[in-house]
Amino acid sequence: MINLILRNPIHIIMLVVCIIISALLLSTSIFIVSEREDVIVTRFGKPMEVITTPGFYFKRPGFFETINRIETRIHVFTTQSIQLLLGDKNPIVVSCYVCWQVHKPLLFFQSLVNADIVVQKLGDMINSHLGSVLGDYTLDNIINTDKQIIRCQEIEERICQQTNADATAKYGVKVMQLGLRKIGYPDIVTQAVYNRMKSEREKEAVKYRAEGKEAAARIRAKTDREASDIMARSYKNAEILKGQGDRKALEIYTAAYGHDQEFFEFTKSMEVYQQILGEKATVMLSTDSKLFKYLNNPEGPN
Repeated sequence: MINLILRNPIHIIMLVVCIIISALLLSTSIFIVSEREDVIVTRFGKPMEVITTPGFYFKRPGFFETINRIETRIHVFTTQSIQLLLGDKNPIVVSCYVCWQVHKPLLFFQSLVNADIVVQKLGDMINSHLGSVLGDYTLDNIINTDKQIIRCQEIEERICQQTNADATAKYGVKVMQLGLRKIGYPDIVTQAVYNRMKSEREKEAVKYRAEGKEAAARIRAKTDREASDIMARSYKNAEILKGQGDRKALEIYTAAYGHDQEFFEFTKSMEVYQQILGEKATVMLSTDSKLFKYLNNPEGPN
């Protein structure tokens, strides 16, 4: 039978055509699902099966069933900058970065169809929540030198929670992370912000200078007190030593006077002569004065 078929060229052509058609039908019926995607099989546009496990799968051949691949990796985009009013009526220009991922493939497919629409939908949703959340905060909560007053992390968490709840319920999208990417000011408030920051720095400078002067005054007072104590102790010690020296000298003079009274008087007279009889000195005294008894009589009084 096979030999008969092979001898007829028409049969050979039909066999080849059948093999090709079978191969084409088989190739359009087999598909692969990777670990980074989910697949939704639709039949004439109607979802028939959701596949989330990687592997080889079969579907009806040709146009009867279509494969719709949905990427499950995390996507990142940045929202457009928008000007909003804070709770203290100060305008602010802000944009956010968003990390999102498909969480419910079927709902995502039915509501959004592709990732480009996700960016638009999530961007509008985030800006809406930004307007309502930022109304509960002031400019000091956004930019401040005191970390205890800044509430940026709290703002990010609130917006992320609200956006995630809405996006999951409406579009099957999970917001993994959301943060404030850029914060700016309109030109009309830039100078006001600069003046406020300058005023805060000047207040800190005045505070630090006052604290420095106070510390310097304390140091000077302490130093003066310590210097006074040192001088008092030194004066006291000097007076004690001086008194001890005078007492010792008096003891020596007393001993010398008792040992040789005449020599002691002679020595003291010489010291007095040296003090009062300087160069070109003129002294008018009586010749009978005891002060000159050694000048009148070099050998001393009898």
